[in-house]
Amino acid sequence: MLCAELEQMEAQIDDILTALERPGLTEQEREALDRTYAELSHAIREHQTFGHHGGPCFEE
Repeated sequence: MLCAELEQMEAQIDDILTALERPGLTEQEREALDRTYAELSHAIREHQTFGHHGGPCFEE
């Protein structure tokens, strides 16, 4: 089972990917979504590695 923080971040990534598929996005909207995606991806990697008092976030 994933920890709640990781599940929340992964749900946000899913929402961003869905939003990026919408037709009619402006370039500014697309860029903002791309930036947020990159930031969340980095946060997920960091959390998986160091998210719990310096220890990794394990899947069970």
